[in-house]
Amino acid sequence: MPGRVGSISKKEVDLLCTKKIESVIFDLTDSMGGMKKESSVQILRNLLYEKVAIQMILIVLYNHIKKLYFTKLAREQNLDVAKVLNLKPNQMFLVNKYTRQASKFSLEELSNILQELRDLDYNYKLRKN
Repeated sequence: MPGRVGSISKKEVDLLCTKKIESVIFDLTDSMGGMKKESSVQILRNLLYEKVAIQMILIVLYNHIKKLYFTKLAREQNLDVAKVLNLKPNQMFLVNKYTRQASKFSLEELSNILQELRDLDYNYKLRKN
């Protein structure tokens, strides 16, 4: 093809496209689970740079961690993860993603993260009033 110089990588596409916050939260929890602190902080900085409201970040992160917590519980009790998370047929691919991410955390760690996020929300609301 004339004018073709090379191929475009996924990384280059990601740099040019704005990801949905849910997708970015998946990246964040991957970094957290892998104990990649610098990467986790950079992801948060990028969200703030893109002017995503901190409350929106906290809500989406809380909901995601809650799903990981329920996934972990379901796996430990031999329950169907898809049913526990109330996933639709076109969302079945999420079972593997949630299971993989949940395996990087203990149940206690997920519970502690949820509590910290609740505390952050509570303290934020106290300061607003």
